[in-house]
Amino acid sequence: MGKKKNLHVRIEEEVYEKLRHVTFYERRTISEVVRRLITEYLEEKAIEKPDFVAPHRL
Repeated sequence: MGKKKNLHVRIEEEVYEKLRHVTFYERRTISEVVRRLITEYLEEKAIEKPDFVAPHRL
C-alpha cells in the first residue's frame, strides 16, 4: 500500500450509522470498508464500460 492521505468528509448521520453497522458486521475499519466499496464500484464500472480506466493503486 502506498502513501496515506487524510480525508475529512461530512456525511448525514443516517449514512454514518449505516456505515458503522457495516464496519461492525464485517469487523473492519471504516477505511477498509470505504476502500472495498470504492474498489467494487470501480470494478463494476469497468465491467459496464470496458474502456473505463481505474486508478492503479487501490
